[in-house]
Amino acid sequence: MPRTKLTVGGDDEATEYGTVMLKKMFTGTAFILGDHVNTDILHPPDYFSLHKERIASGLSRGAEDFILKMKKDDIIVAGRNFGCGSSRESSARSFAYNGIEVIVAESFARIFYRNLTNQGIYLITCRGIQKAIEPGELIRIDLAKNEISSHSRGWRLPCDPLPQYIQNVLEHGGLIKFLEHQMNKNP
Repeated sequence: MPRTKLTVGGDDEATEYGTVMLKKMFTGTAFILGDHVNTDILHPPDYFSLHKERIASGLSRGAEDFILKMKKDDIIVAGRNFGCGSSRESSARSFAYNGIEVIVAESFARIFYRNLTNQGIYLITCRGIQKAIEPGELIRIDLAKNEISSHSRGWRLPCDPLPQYIQNVLEHGGLIKFLEHQMNKNP
């Protein structure tokens, strides 16, 4: 089985861990969503499918086509209870299939948090982010320091550290790849 190596471009940083990388820094423009954003709004049930293209296209149908408004390096910043509602895994997959790497929120719905983590998406909990941030603001997430900062306005906020188990899953690009690695390591 070929070894996986995540690559990092731009000024983002990563830390090597064995044969994979844990990304430590994200920089992007804030794309703000509110509190209690429901998965059925983010990814309507009509787009549940086993086909990647159908799942991916569903994300652009919810929340007023927000995915169509996002730019490549935008970072979703949400309020409380992000991802409440349905626990369908296709909702989480739609984020991964659209290239979303990181989401910041005041808090996440538990099942959605795990579903997104299983897809290899970094979920950063940061209390107070909704009050501090403005739409379109350039932010940096520094996982080594557990903080989020604003380039333009100079504020800094602490964010919750990622639990070690979650880091292990992310280092491998998601739960399936992590489990494959564990099985190959301990046959």
